[in-house]
Amino acid sequence: MRLRLLVPRRGRRAGQRGLAAALVLLAGCGGGGHAQRRTATTPPPPAPVPRFAIGIDERNPHLYAPGPQPAPFARFRDALVALHPSYVRVQIDWATLQPTASTPPNLALANGGCARDIPPCAPFAGLRDALDGVRRLGATPVLFIYGTPDWAAEPATGCEPADTPPSARMPRLGAYRAFVAALAALAERVGVRPYWSAWNEPNLPIFLNPQRATCDAGAPTAIATRYARLVRVVAAEAGLDRVLIGEASGIDPHTHATGAAELAAALPKDLVCGAAAWSQHAYVTVPPEHGEPARAVALATSAHIVGGVEGALAARQCGHPVPIWITETGAGDRPGACAAMAAQLAAWRADPEIRAAFQYSFRDDPLFPVGLADAKLTQLRPAYEAWRGRPCAR
Repeated sequence: MRLRLLVPRRGRRAGQRGLAAALVLLAGCGGGGHAQRRTATTPPPPAPVPRFAIGIDERNPHLYAPGPQPAPFARFRDALVALHPSYVRVQIDWATLQPTASTPPNLALANGGCARDIPPCAPFAGLRDALDGVRRLGATPVLFIYGTPDWAAEPATGCEPADTPPSARMPRLGAYRAFVAALAALAERVGVRPYWSAWNEPNLPIFLNPQRATCDAGAPTAIATRYARLVRVVAAEAGLDRVLIGEASGIDPHTHATGAAELAAALPKDLVCGAAAWSQHAYVTVPPEHGEPARAVALATSAHIVGGVEGALAARQCGHPVPIWITETGAGDRPGACAAMAAQLAAWRADPEIRAAFQYSFRDDPLFPVGLADAKLTQLRPAYEAWRGRPCAR
């Protein structure tokens, strides 16, 4: 059985969104050297993490930081906190933070705090406020980077889709290394010790290119070698034990994309075996017809995407099971979404290799509306109850 897996897009260009839409139809459902640890600021000890932890992807710290918040953010902040997230996933768009090589990255770049352009809005000082909010929540941030600035991009090479922008090309390592060092310095100042994802969805061409040297779906993936260089840079800065490797879209191999299991099989063994966890994206498909039980749909999704990755990881023979974090998931707001999400979470909890699941996002992203609250912050979606562990409304 094959199901459509929706893949979130955070790109700004229409051409990227068009390619993403094409890839949806193809999706199957179901960094070197010794780490130099920074010690100037000792972060507070993290709260105990359960065997299966909950994570949230949310851009606006007004929706998770303690203390007074503007209406209606306070009510929805309380709803998010009630999920007891151990992790908050923090998006880092490098091209926006450092558009020119002559200026350092602006890690306190003002953000209007809307959902794209949709109010209500609650401004904040970019990444600095986001990390501080996670610290005050008592959770651990998970940083993930994407978006190569024009000035830092390598030249086009290999098999790229037409009109590929510089933001989706491999960055030059020297520029990337300096950016990672700036992020690490900010984390030290704020007093957090994050987990890191070196690049978001490196197996998709809207984020990283080229996926293959030649435009042939049977050609070996070329992105694994390039992505591994980024991972080694982050590992040298933060320690491989703080790196999530993969951050892979749940997709099958394609001419312009690398399958999730294909990526797990192609990356260097020392990185796969030494990283904190494999990071995988796996969305829950809700069928348009409700005659098929939601549990069957959820389990098919998990079996095809995550099961394939688990098999590829086991074949690496690390000598220990490689933990898996589902760092993007969600079921949207269709009828049956709560039941499907609850079934999928139950299946992942029962899988000893899967240690965490992250809802993308809490407040709806208008370009990918699978949030637990609507973009206008007027109501919680039914799937919220699945994350609370409470019965779904009938």
